[in-house]
Amino acid sequence: MKPTLIRRTILLVALTCMAIAFCSAQGPSGSLGKPLMGYELYSWQERTGSWSFSLLPSPSGVNIRAEEVFDKKVRVRGVVGLRGRISKLPAGATIFWLDGLSGEAGPKAKEVERLCYPPADIIDQVRRHAETRHIEIQLLGKNKGL
Repeated sequence: MKPTLIRRTILLVALTCMAIAFCSAQGPSGSLGKPLMGYELYSWQERTGSWSFSLLPSPSGVNIRAEEVFDKKVRVRGVVGLRGRISKLPAGATIFWLDGLSGEAGPKAKEVERLCYPPADIIDQVRRHAETRHIEIQLLGKNKGL
């Protein structure tokens, strides 16, 4: 073999190895080791019969409080509003849909009792929309078999 051909072969092998290493570092999300973002979704039915939602960043190892869930600044009314919020999340995010809060007492305890999942058709609408955005929804509450 000619020295030029050997050098080209070595260069091609080295570049291939670098490309494989780069693709492996990206992982399945394609985000260079950037952790996927998690969110918590809470839902409750208003006295009028309409549904309200609260979509919050999921704090790692920290319980979300009722004041945060029912804060009017983050509350979304109706499925259309929720779909708008989901559309703003990054692709690859995961939404953990919960039907309650753990160990909540105090002034908002009555409101916490209202947390529940909406009917299956609403859950399906929300899931289908999330899937189009490459966002996963996991139901984590006690009634997750919907």
